[in-house]
Amino acid sequence: MSYAFKLAAVAIALIVAFVLGIVIFSEIWYQIGLGAALVVICAPLLFFAWRSDRKSRRAREGLEDI
Repeated sequence: MSYAFKLAAVAIALIVAFVLGIVIFSEIWYQIGLGAALVVICAPLLFFAWRSDRKSRRAREGLEDI
């Protein structure tokens, strides 16, 4: 696969994800409110950051003694 094809595929995937995010965000906003919409959007991001931090801490566990 060429680089241009991969780049186009990633761009299309990001656009689709962005549009879905807007649709989901607006539906939640209309039904429940802004606070709930922010929780729905931010909770997975916070979980991903927490999980990434745990993985990096485990990888660096023995390096502090050096």
